[in-house]
Amino acid sequence: MARTSLGIFMRDSTWGFAIIEAVHLLALAILGGTVLILDLRLFGFFMRRRPATLLARETSRYFWASLTVMAISGALLAASEALKCYYNPAFRWKMVILAAAIVFHSTLHSKVARSDSDTVKPIWAPLTAAISLSLWLGVGLAGRAIGLI
Repeated sequence: MARTSLGIFMRDSTWGFAIIEAVHLLALAILGGTVLILDLRLFGFFMRRRPATLLARETSRYFWASLTVMAISGALLAASEALKCYYNPAFRWKMVILAAAIVFHSTLHSKVARSDSDTVKPIWAPLTAAISLSLWLGVGLAGRAIGLI
């Protein structure tokens, strides 16, 4: 990745890295907002009158769009310092936790958020929200640790 023209451009450009990082962080804010809104609803702390199924449907496209933008911009950022990322344990942890968060969000979280409250036991909604928030917080903390290690 580091030796591709894109990797060289990202590494040598004056503004390339900064612009892509800003896009990455903006997408992170959107993704974090969608996760937080839905998980707070599953906890019962937020928008109690609005059905979680409706909120899940409304936030889904923003979640997936921001995740796509983050994946593309993250690959560009990693291309600029591929060897650093490859040998960085925080980067590896971020990728593992990110994969787990995406799988969890696509499976159990989606099933609980989109089901009727009558068909799901009351413990599942807050438990699902706690796991979701923990996973996404782990992605963010590991991402932050990349620059520190």
